[in-house]
Amino acid sequence: MTMASKTEEPPLLDSCLLQEGLQYAENNFLGKNSHLYLDKEVLKKRFDLNGKDVLDFGCGMGNTSLWLAKEMGARVDGFDLDPNHIMVAKELNRKHKIPGVHFELRNIIETPIEKQYDFIILNDVIEHIKEEWIPGILDILINRNLKTGGVIFFSYPPWEGPHASHLQRAIRIPWVQFLPQTYVYSLIKQNNRKLVGSKDLMTEYQELNHMTHKKLMYYLQPFPLKRIFRYSHTKFNSLSLLKEASFNFFPFNYIITKELIAFRKAGT
Repeated sequence: MTMASKTEEPPLLDSCLLQEGLQYAENNFLGKNSHLYLDKEVLKKRFDLNGKDVLDFGCGMGNTSLWLAKEMGARVDGFDLDPNHIMVAKELNRKHKIPGVHFELRNIIETPIEKQYDFIILNDVIEHIKEEWIPGILDILINRNLKTGGVIFFSYPPWEGPHASHLQRAIRIPWVQFLPQTYVYSLIKQNNRKLVGSKDLMTEYQELNHMTHKKLMYYLQPFPLKRIFRYSHTKFNSLSLLKEASFNFFPFNYIITKELIAFRKAGT
């Protein structure tokens, strides 16, 4: 999901891409080995969302929204700018018929959401938003849409980490973002393909904003938020004795595969 002045072009999915999207989203929704396993584990352990109103901002193909409703009993509104993603999300919900989930193609800057939510989630989203749009989007989400006492949750692969390029499925080189960019672009061109969304690999890579923990804290500093937790996941956490450890200091910040961090909105 990325924010723009208007929604993206009309859906262009052929039947093959639609099926690819459905398979990918369904695996993330139901599968135990998807890349969302860590988010699911953390959300289950730390939050009670039963009966709560949840905004899934940049919901993509809907897998997280459907999981939150099915497994945690939340009422979920999923918004995204990509019509192809919303097409897949609605098709997936038609198949599984999960109650309490609503998907909509919407730009919240042009058409703000008046509803307030107990919980707002940005799952693999913040790193895709153009930096000049981040303050305005956070202002709307936190000051307009998040209830006092509500929680905003971010998860993303930090730019220093091995998977930050979002190219791992096409180019199996960790930390590829630190190689000379002319070489990286040549690798992408060799493997470039249209994605299920409205972009290709090259466009998605070029639009990444190189999000880091420090950068996110800079953008969140003006808002009345109190941090609840931060969990910086690395391969070390697969060891039982280190399962809860966060290796988020130099030089271990370069092996973080995913940052998960949540804040509670303070009263005004």
